[in-house]
Amino acid sequence: NAINAMAWSPLIFLLARRGLLYKDMFYSAAAGICFGVQLLAGRWQHSVYLALLLFFYFAYEACAGPLRSKLWPHWITGLGVIAALGAALAMVQIIPAYQLGVESIRSYVNYWEVTAGNDPRFLWTSFIPNFFGGINEFPQRIPYDLTFNYIYLTVPGVFLILCGMVATLRQRNFFWLGAALLFTELSFGNQGHMAALVYATPVLNLFRVSAAFFEIANMVLCLLAAIGAERLLANDLSRRAQKFIAAVLALLILGGAAGAYGPLAANLPSWRHALAALVVFSAIAIARFGNRLKASHALWAVLALTFFDLWFYNSGQKFNGAPENPSTFMSADYAVGRRESLEFLRADPQTDLRVAALAEYQWTGNGWNLWRIPGITGVNPVALRRYYDNMRVFSHVLNVRMATGGEDHNTNSPLADLLGVKYLLLANPERESALGLGAGSKYTPVFDDMGWWRIYRNEQYFRRAWFYPRAYVLPGEEEVISLLGASWFDPRRVLLLEQDGVPPAAEQRLEALSTLQIFPGPNFPANDVQLTSGREVSDPYCAEPVPMIGGWGGQGSEIRFAVPSGAPPGRYRLLFRYTGNELEMSSLGLEMMSQEYPWYRTALPVMPRLEAVLENPTGSQSTAPTSLPRTFGWPCHEARAADLGEVGIVAGENRITIRSLEDSALNVYSILLVRMPDEPTPQSQDFSFSNFSVSETRIAFDAAVGEDGFVLLNEVYYPGWEALVDGQPSHIFPADGLFRALYLTAGSHQIEFHFRPPYFYWGAAISLHTAVLFLIFLKLSLRKRRLARQSGPATEPNRQ
Repeated sequence: NAINAMAWSPLIFLLARRGLLYKDMFYSAAAGICFGVQLLAGRWQHSVYLALLLFFYFAYEACAGPLRSKLWPHWITGLGVIAALGAALAMVQIIPAYQLGVESIRSYVNYWEVTAGNDPRFLWTSFIPNFFGGINEFPQRIPYDLTFNYIYLTVPGVFLILCGMVATLRQRNFFWLGAALLFTELSFGNQGHMAALVYATPVLNLFRVSAAFFEIANMVLCLLAAIGAERLLANDLSRRAQKFIAAVLALLILGGAAGAYGPLAANLPSWRHALAALVVFSAIAIARFGNRLKASHALWAVLALTFFDLWFYNSGQKFNGAPENPSTFMSADYAVGRRESLEFLRADPQTDLRVAALAEYQWTGNGWNLWRIPGITGVNPVALRRYYDNMRVFSHVLNVRMATGGEDHNTNSPLADLLGVKYLLLANPERESALGLGAGSKYTPVFDDMGWWRIYRNEQYFRRAWFYPRAYVLPGEEEVISLLGASWFDPRRVLLLEQDGVPPAAEQRLEALSTLQIFPGPNFPANDVQLTSGREVSDPYCAEPVPMIGGWGGQGSEIRFAVPSGAPPGRYRLLFRYTGNELEMSSLGLEMMSQEYPWYRTALPVMPRLEAVLENPTGSQSTAPTSLPRTFGWPCHEARAADLGEVGIVAGENRITIRSLEDSALNVYSILLVRMPDEPTPQSQDFSFSNFSVSETRIAFDAAVGEDGFVLLNEVYYPGWEALVDGQPSHIFPADGLFRALYLTAGSHQIEFHFRPPYFYWGAAISLHTAVLFLIFLKLSLRKRRLARQSGPATEPNRQ
């Protein structure tokens, strides 16, 4: 996607430039349409950065260019046309993507993700490609990801860029040098000086990795190289200039030769190759100066040399190749070179199941899209927040949806049943006992593949829908997600709803659960809440400045608080939301944060354990020690909820102490008490579902229920779905944090769900009208130009 996006950038820029300097709306409109195509074809990040470059260029020409007196207010109009047409053409994607962005984990992007930048040393790779090593089988002397830290422009390319800079500066055109320096500086991110400005700028702070700014700097440098090639090789230079350039080339060759046989060349294996390229380039330039080469021949020779350099240092490298056979590594019929496990899963005739996997990337990534098998994991940068939060209750997740195996993953969680998980695939069966898949597990081994992959079957999975005669109401999604992890939660008896989504007609079938927010809340940091370690801070690793108790959890550490005096007596679950990092990792951002918050350097080798002690007029009671699954890193959106047990609150003073039993480090985000119902919830038996019809945009089935109540469908709650009950519209509301629910009266009903996202249709209508209007405008403009040809072609202003 990045390549698709950047391929449009030069064309868009040149059309926009022509539209500005010619004051011709035809070219501005064409640039706007191409801008819209770029938005549709690639990543918005690159389009936004290109728009920033266009704004700076237009402003520079209007304020400091030689035509500035003629460009007001046309430059503003031109920019507006480009932005408006580009956005209008891409509305079919922009409007739905905006809605999805609000609902997805994109809203979790924090300061350290936005400002992750390049080490400034990466600039050396512009002409010394093996500066970090790792290319052409040389050892990598500095451990860097070459995806961003490799910008090889070739030796001829760098020299031509310098020539282009000199040429533009001699014309008193400072834009190109300024743009190259600005976008290079922005690419440094938090290793530069403008990270705080980027994070504070709307729109720019929506995107991860500041290193991508260099892709705009790279385009600017390539344009400068084109200018330099024209000045150096295509035009006739004065004899004095030729001598000066020849002298510079000679000095560079002598300097390179001096270092070719010392420790410099030994540590930089591409040094001698760079010197050879410089010698060949110098020969081409000298031949051109002496008129022994035509300008066209010289340009082709430099192009061939540049192409060879790029090929030599890019072809077959580890950053653009892989040793695996793509037809069997992960394809429609293979996973990790095997097809047997896929064939077993496909042999199941049922269509109401999903598969979980704790195995290689192919299984936990997006292989399900290739195999057309419904899975519950996958890599998705815009995964729905509700799904992410629900999965994290029972799964130790990695990299946006890739589950890892170990004691931090609760395979026997009833939430897996709710998701419809019938099969679990495990790589390395030796992990079976650590994952709770041995004796007593609800998963039964049913297939073995080479003794490495093992498939288990769960007969307790939800078959699409369930019925509940009553439901419980909590204030919001966070409280619902926290309670889902409690041992009290039984997905076949308990349905949890959010207060804002409750249908008025269902009030007689609802019971509100009282909640006491201990932290953050009105009782913290009051004098009767005490910490023996840690401190209350605003989370520095979060997209929002949420409060937390940071660095708490050393062995024996305690949090003590008094239960609010107005709390109704009864049984309460004590819920605890936290992060506790498992990973041994290091990054510049973590190192910078750990200077003020030292616990960010820690990684927990074992699961933290907590216990709670309640003291009240009836005496003292302790909950059983609770092991807390660790989290993937420290970000607040990786926080997990733990149930510390049940306590009985009575009239009078009630004090609770939460104590750490292991030497741990935790960030605590919330402490919550939820009052349990006085009576156990009965399981309804008088209901049935039949005649399911399922497609990507429609789900239909028949329901027969013996009393009023709620139907839960184990499909993700997402705006755009509409429901019909017996042909009449019915309100869909979120249930159990993630799923869809409807309220039904007793009797037999026909239920239909249709995906009709209004935002998509509005966006499609705007995009279609924009395309049609532009085609009409294009036809009229071309006709007008044909009629005006007798006036002679326009000459382009002399600007670089």
